[in-house]
Amino acid sequence: MKISLNWLTDYVDLPAGKSGSAMPAGELAELFTRIGLPCDGVVETASDVVFDLEITSNRPDLLGHIGVARELAAATGAAFRPPVVGKLPTRGKAADLTSVEVADAELCPRYTARLIRGVKVAASPRWLTERLEAVGLRGINNIVDVTNYVLMEYSQPLHAFDYDKLAEKRIVVRRARPGETMVSIDGTRCRLDEKMLVIADAQKAVAIAGVMGGLDTEVGEATTDVLIESAQFDPLTTRRTSRKLGILSESNYRFERGVDPVGVDEASLRACKMIIDLAGGQLAEGVCDVWAEPFKPREVSMRPQRCNSLLAAAVPPERQMAILGALGLSPRMKDRRIICTIPSYRSDLVREVDLIEEISRLEGFDKIPVADRVSHPVAPEGHAQRVRRAVGQALSAAGFDEAMTFSFIDRAEAELFGCDECVDVDSSVRKTNNVLRPTLLPSLLRACKTNQDVGNAEVSLYELASVFPFSGKGRLPGEHVELGLAGTDDLRRLRGAMEAVFAAVAPSAEPAISPADVAGLDAAAAGRVMLNGKAIGAVGLISQDVQQYYGLERPVAAAFVSFDELLAAASPKKVYRPVPRFPAVRRDLSVIVDESVTWSELKSAIDAVAQPLRVATEYVTTYRGAQAGAGKKSVTVTLVYRRAEGTLRSEQVDEQVAAVMSTLARQLKAEFRT
Repeated sequence: MKISLNWLTDYVDLPAGKSGSAMPAGELAELFTRIGLPCDGVVETASDVVFDLEITSNRPDLLGHIGVARELAAATGAAFRPPVVGKLPTRGKAADLTSVEVADAELCPRYTARLIRGVKVAASPRWLTERLEAVGLRGINNIVDVTNYVLMEYSQPLHAFDYDKLAEKRIVVRRARPGETMVSIDGTRCRLDEKMLVIADAQKAVAIAGVMGGLDTEVGEATTDVLIESAQFDPLTTRRTSRKLGILSESNYRFERGVDPVGVDEASLRACKMIIDLAGGQLAEGVCDVWAEPFKPREVSMRPQRCNSLLAAAVPPERQMAILGALGLSPRMKDRRIICTIPSYRSDLVREVDLIEEISRLEGFDKIPVADRVSHPVAPEGHAQRVRRAVGQALSAAGFDEAMTFSFIDRAEAELFGCDECVDVDSSVRKTNNVLRPTLLPSLLRACKTNQDVGNAEVSLYELASVFPFSGKGRLPGEHVELGLAGTDDLRRLRGAMEAVFAAVAPSAEPAISPADVAGLDAAAAGRVMLNGKAIGAVGLISQDVQQYYGLERPVAAAFVSFDELLAAASPKKVYRPVPRFPAVRRDLSVIVDESVTWSELKSAIDAVAQPLRVATEYVTTYRGAQAGAGKKSVTVTLVYRRAEGTLRSEQVDEQVAAVMSTLARQLKAEFRT
């Protein structure tokens, strides 16, 4: 925000500098910074000094010279002199000459219209154009320049219509009609929609509310009667409209941050006064003012002791009252609390801590003591952090690298994985990557493609991050943390990495994979990941459609599981087991079974044989061919036996293996290869 020193001194006297004379520009810039208005630059000319102040989005009142002058007066104790509008010459009544209808009060809480007749449009005086040019605006004519002047004075956008060009001489504030178009003052042909608010006459849209006026009703040399608009528009609607139409202006910049609902009328009167002074004319008596709900000031209280406790400083209650009073908050003491009445231009003050911040800002942040030591409480690592670390260690040991990707993807990517409904971002804000990802796989596959493009053919990635599956219209997304994996290695390696994760964080749980159709995965190589009988994710090779969409040259194995479910099954404590003293005995068993028998069924049948000496059952490989027979397959399994008290003898192991073979032959009609 550019602030002209000449302009500023109309409302407040500058304090004396360190030398006792008028405060130099450098010292004034430091003062602005101390009170929370960082000065990004100072430009000194032969006749003026312009300060470039950084204004936060919660202080729209400081986007005008009056607001900055009010802050400067409060900080220095100087008198604040806002503009005074005296009695204006009138002719006729506004209510007899025009009317205002607001069809959507939610999007336009207040709209005022005043009418000035008999003006003479001409060039503005030099002093006016100089002030506008100092803050980056160019002069147009005396009517438009006045509206811009008041904009930079009050932070209240105004617009002047050529009254004679309004159909039926009236204003209708409504939503745009589908397919309605309008040409803005800057020549942009705007295609409007029903989500946009427009200012219309009896026939058509003549301005885009809060953004820009229309070319058809702009003030020109032939204009004699002007209608002055001063209003309050919904910030979010203004922002969306501006971004969708691609029009940015000083007006929408302020409407997006909120304007003073009371100042709407004050700025209108100020503009009328200046127009009559510079362009002549007479004001129609009264104002067309449609105000959905007149402003009711709220009260916010503050405990003086709480202020001192939070600031770690001793600011007497009398000083606190003085600061709040200088800011125009009308403080009063009641029941050991300071109660403030918040003016309409300070919409940012809503809580006790907001008042405390105001006191610290004007008392001086440099007066808050700084301790010479900083203490940090030491707390043990939480369960979730331990499990995250264990997952990362297991996957790193398996050769996987951690990825960190964006949460936004294209809708087409989500649809590849069966997600037709997504959490959308407003299309006017993001044209692409405009949905929140329902799963991590699209993000990881993008990363695989990026690596492929730079020559990294072998890639194994994992990510632990939030996903946002759609949970129904009008409801918040079902956000949860997911573990995703993707790699150009074969599916067995990725499955082994997942088993390593389960073994590291939930050794007592029972993971399994159940064949199933999963959107985005190859139907012949996909399944649901089960944990203790509950589906928590999926694993498989990506489908041909997905591979082609991402332009991947090699098949990619991918998996995702719910980290929340994994966390729930994770063992909070590690169980210590001593290193075995005696060697294990391993026996390979080649089991011929029907093609329909799954590994899960085969392992379950083996595990059902109660054998305390068997410590592991490991899958080795599967063979299909002539030796196995038609419709059959040979599954090689390794059975591991160990005795804690001594070395096992061969005959003891033979008995154990024979029991397993007998059970498999009986339950699965299994045969055995020698």
